[in-house]
Amino acid sequence: MSNILDVAERAGVSVMTVSRFFNDPAKLAPATYARVKRAVEELHYVPNGAARSLIRGRSDTVALVVADIRNPFFMSVARGVEEVAQGAGYTLFLGNSNETLVREKQYLQALIGRRVDGVIVAPTQGKRHNLNVLKRRNIPTVMIDRRLPNVAFDVVRGNTYEGGRLLTEHLLEGGYRRIAFIGGYPGASSLVDRLGGYQDVMRTAGLPDQVVLGRHDQKTGDAIIRALADEAHRGGSAMPEAVIAVNSMVALGALLALRSLGLRVPEDVALAGFDDFEIASQIHPFLTVVKQPAFDVGCEAMRLLLDRFEDADRPAEERVLPIELVTRQSTRPLDARLTPAG
Repeated sequence: MSNILDVAERAGVSVMTVSRFFNDPAKLAPATYARVKRAVEELHYVPNGAARSLIRGRSDTVALVVADIRNPFFMSVARGVEEVAQGAGYTLFLGNSNETLVREKQYLQALIGRRVDGVIVAPTQGKRHNLNVLKRRNIPTVMIDRRLPNVAFDVVRGNTYEGGRLLTEHLLEGGYRRIAFIGGYPGASSLVDRLGGYQDVMRTAGLPDQVVLGRHDQKTGDAIIRALADEAHRGGSAMPEAVIAVNSMVALGALLALRSLGLRVPEDVALAGFDDFEIASQIHPFLTVVKQPAFDVGCEAMRLLLDRFEDADRPAEERVLPIELVTRQSTRPLDARLTPAG
């Protein structure tokens, strides 16, 4: 296997000149650059990445740590991050915390060991958080979708408070009154925002809210719907007329559970959720959703990280991107539910 000394000898230059070829080629004369390039190609030399990162003080790598890799929202975010990162010459590492603080900490420590230049993270909710380890190492960091109190990092998120408000108003305008909100980790800022929009509209309308929290996954949607149906069957609280799910995975679990219980959407229970995903516009009935600009969230997060590389001392910034209410068959108005959809 060839090394840098072999390349220098073949090209008739110093080792420092070969190092400049990889790290600062603009300083080389065209003829020298051509000789080194030819030697590198002839010897099939590949420089040691770790050594280069130590010399240059950067690794040209960034990392994205998501909360749940199964969630289509985070996959769209990852595509946005990757597009901007590659365009700027960075390689992207991807990690999945699976909503656990222990796993998140393991990823962050591993990324520090790999000397990544920056981290984009959807922080896991808990009584404590792990992001101080990045702060102590002065690693530029951007939070996505969620924010943490008293943590001075840049943030990019969708305006999901507005989303909660729009979904609830849409259902009220359709004649629904018993509207439940399901799923989400207590205390997570993304939940607080969505739940806040829902509760504010219900309060203004003089209606009681019905909130059942849990996780952000499909099993949560399934379990909550079955619990609500069981309670209604035993003569407790009536089954909601409409359900708002905290995200697409919970909405999918809720839809499948309603079907298995013999309840029709929207004839028996209307259903809506946050985050658009491909199947939402393909399954029947087509799901009403608040569409977040997930891809744009990823792009903006990477751009903020690049800005932070250029100016590490600027104040932390929060970018809140607009959302869109997409109405489909799953929330047809009460007086139209018996009419076939056009």
